[in-house]
Parts: sequence; C-alpha cells; structure tokens
Amino acid sequence: MKLIDFHAHVYPAAIARKATQSVCDFYELQSDNAGTPEEKLDLDRLVGICKTLLLPVSVSPKHTRSANAFVAEQMRLHPEFTAFGTVHPADADLPAQLEENRRLGLVGIKLHPDMQKINADDPLLFPLYDALQGREPLYLHAGDPRTGYSHPARIRHILQTFPRLTVVAAHMGSWQMQDIATPLLSCFENCIVDTSSALSWMPAEKAASIINAYGADRVFFGTDYPVGDPVREANAFAALPLRDGDREKIAYLNAERFFRDFGFFNGENGPCKTTY
Repeated sequence: MKLIDFHAHVYPAAIARKATQSVCDFYELQSDNAGTPEEKLDLDRLVGICKTLLLPVSVSPKHTRSANAFVAEQMRLHPEFTAFGTVHPADADLPAQLEENRRLGLVGIKLHPDMQKINADDPLLFPLYDALQGREPLYLHAGDPRTGYSHPARIRHILQTFPRLTVVAAHMGSWQMQDIATPLLSCFENCIVDTSSALSWMPAEKAASIINAYGADRVFFGTDYPVGDPVREANAFAALPLRDGDREKIAYLNAERFFRDFGFFNGENGPCKTTY
C-alpha cells in the first residue's frame, strides 16, 4: 500500500548522527539510524513511502534560520519531501517569522515545547497561534510524562482558545499519555493526530480504539524517523485491525487532502505519483 510519512526529521550529514543521538538521549531511547535525507529515502523505498513531511525544530533562536533553510533545500533537491517551518519561542516577532518561512515554501509551524522548554499554551505564543489560525496549521510535539510542557490539557486549552487553528498533536495525541489525551482532544474537530512513536508502544487493539475515537479522517501515518524506524512503523500499521477504507485514509488519503487544503502542492513537491 502507498504510504505518506506525516512525521519525520532529517539532519545535515555532518551532524546527523550527533543530532539523532541527542534526541535519543533526551527520550532515553536507541536508534541505529543515521538521520540523513539519503538514508530516509532509501528506507522509504523499502516500505512504499512516496512522500515525507519534514518537521524541523529550532533548539535556539540562532538555529531557526538554518533549520528552515535546510528543509527547504531538501524539498528542492528531493520532490519526495515537503516540510513545515519552525520558530523558537525566543525569536523576535514570531508572526513575522511566518512570512520568511513562506518565502522558503514552508507551510505551517512545528513546535517542540519540551525541547524548547516552554508551555505549549504560554501566552507568549498566542500571537503566533492567532496569526496561524484560519491560514496555516500548527504541529506540536505532544506529551511527555516527565514534564508538563506539552500536556494534553495545554493542547486542549489551545484548541479552545483558537477554534480556527488546525492543530496536529503528534504521537496519537500525546507521547505515552494517550489515555489522558484521547478524552481531552478527540472531541475537537480541529485536532489531528499522527501515529508516530505510538504504534510500537501499544497493542494493536488499543491503537485501533484511539483511531476510532478521533475518526479515521483525523489520523495520519507517521514514523518519527530517525528515532522511529520506517520499516517497523509500516509493519505495525499493517497489523492494525482496520477497515480497508480507513487504512487507506490513514496511510495517504488524509495527508494528500491536508496538503491540498493548505497549499503544499504548489510546484514539484506535489502528490505521490508512484503506485506501490
């Protein structure tokens, strides 16, 4: 089956292994992946992933521009990639950063509250959210039982405060906290979730029940490469007890609709043209 990876990260070759190890250390995980664009593309071909959404994270204000420029360059080099932009909460004039990202062809903003050490619903971020709502999506790392930065209750607060903001809550709504997240978030039509770093952590039946709570139209397949492994995640997804129609939505149809709705398909980085 054709797949679109709705959640992945790649790094420049010179720092890829160090960056991957840093993320693994943060989450006390292990990965043998290099974290380079070339390795990601090679793994994608093994499992039928025809497009990948790259999600850069700025770990300090001085890294914002380079992080965005790198994923924009990968889009130019590889039509298999499309990308969100990122900002750092300490960047000057956050809404103005959106215009610079748009000039690079980046649509939407990815934030990682836990790594950026800010509450997801900090009022400092509200001007950014207001500038995004009704126009571009917000992608949040969601959940960490060790901290409260991206707790599901904070994401719920964002959804309530900005009802026209499309929010993607990664990791089935909250990393390792889905039991808390599902009742808090699944009732919001403007909340989307991805399967990244979730399917390998829970029984297939539980994953299917979470998908049913949100509805298959609001769930997107993701691998969280390089911490996640595309082969393992694709196999876990194939094992889910889903109807064929719902499986196709999660695998690629929802992502294609999302990309069209938010204008990602302008130019070469369009829909998947390959059939697997």
